[in-house]
Amino acid sequence: MTWVPDMTDNTIQGKRDPEYLIEMSEYLNALANPVRLQILSSLETRPMELKEIAAITRTSYENIRKHIDKLLLAGLVRKDAGMSSETMTGIHPVWKYSLAPGGMEQIITNLSMFSKVSLMITHTDLATQLSTLRKDISTQFGVTSPCLYLTTGPEEGKVFSLNGDKIPLGRVDPTDMSFSKMQSSVVMLSSEYKSVSRISRPHARIYHGNVWEIEDCGSTSGTFVNTEPISPHTRRTITDGDLIILGTGNMSARFLFITD
Repeated sequence: MTWVPDMTDNTIQGKRDPEYLIEMSEYLNALANPVRLQILSSLETRPMELKEIAAITRTSYENIRKHIDKLLLAGLVRKDAGMSSETMTGIHPVWKYSLAPGGMEQIITNLSMFSKVSLMITHTDLATQLSTLRKDISTQFGVTSPCLYLTTGPEEGKVFSLNGDKIPLGRVDPTDMSFSKMQSSVVMLSSEYKSVSRISRPHARIYHGNVWEIEDCGSTSGTFVNTEPISPHTRRTITDGDLIILGTGNMSARFLFITD
């Protein structure tokens, strides 16, 4: 089961609780290893058996099993019965490992929440580990801030860099391809995200001045920040780690907003 920190008003509670800090340290330790980060990155695309993971990471079978056990314990991967690829002796049942549902979203959210904890001087090692791990995650998964990290749908895992001070968000408009030439300054989703308004009449806009803000541009299915709806044509301040949702239902788009 994935561990999720307790939050009130976007601030982690229990920062003076030794047990909480121990759990936080154990969670960070599960991630703070280049091989385990490589495993998570590999499992983003499809389930794999241990032999495949060992080959990709160039790590021995025995060591991969130890790394997988740590990731299973932290709730970051799941284990399901599957069938091996064809071998000389036929096809056999095997355990296959995959990223836990919402795995990357939860990892990035948790790290963002941890960053809001005011660690005392006695916890400087933990703070340093957290800072280093956030940088390692960004490098391994190509998450360069400021950006929106897409966590749902056919383009799940895609990173949209946020450039400029006024950035429209929407899905591709086949009748107006001019936006295709503006990829670096727009957040444009594929046509499968049907709950999201077309980019030619943006679903929402993100603004960057002294603070980051988002505005719903009168969309029919709404814009949400941390599951709370925002009023049309009203700007709402957003901060690192916020969840941004465009539309409702299975064809909506969920992003993590990352600035640090």
